[in-house]
Amino acid sequence: MFTYPKKLNRKDLKKISKFSCDDSIKDAYIKYLSNYSFKEFVKYCEDNEGKNLEDLIFKFTDLQLEKFEPNSLIWVSHVMINFMIYFDVNLDYNEYYDAYASAIQLTVLSCAMEMTLNKISFEEVPFPQYSKICFEKFFNKCPDFRFNLKTDCNLAYKSFNTNFDFTSEEFYLKVKKHFDEWVIKKKSKKRSYL
Repeated sequence: MFTYPKKLNRKDLKKISKFSCDDSIKDAYIKYLSNYSFKEFVKYCEDNEGKNLEDLIFKFTDLQLEKFEPNSLIWVSHVMINFMIYFDVNLDYNEYYDAYASAIQLTVLSCAMEMTLNKISFEEVPFPQYSKICFEKFFNKCPDFRFNLKTDCNLAYKSFNTNFDFTSEEFYLKVKKHFDEWVIKKKSKKRSYL
């Protein structure tokens, strides 16, 4: 369906390195925005010179959605990419709650997309791979992060203002099951090194 981040080849990286713009813009593009146009991002940053780069990254990704018909599959795919970008940027900028919330929102949308594309029930939907990656990165960086999973899942579910083919309770139980299994797996890995 999509890949994030899009892997840039040597030719692309060489072009970017020679481009006349601030190195922080190049770095942000390579790290977070390789799914989008480099020249468009540079122009957007130049048009908004003096503004916070973190905010520009978020606003630029939101603008990309205007290119697609709302609620089309391609639009939803880009919303999902944007949540991955939000997650990475927030984690890197130490906005931990926002990173965690982005990962949960990504999970809601990924589950809904999987059901639609594969015409399967919510029970059959595997826990999304990108979500696994996000949560693992998050808890490796913030092992002592405090959260209320049930409340947070409910908020993420409601944030879309859409009637999914599953309830917020079902969503919470799927995420909880993954977290429980992940914790058990981590503990058993620790024991195996003793």
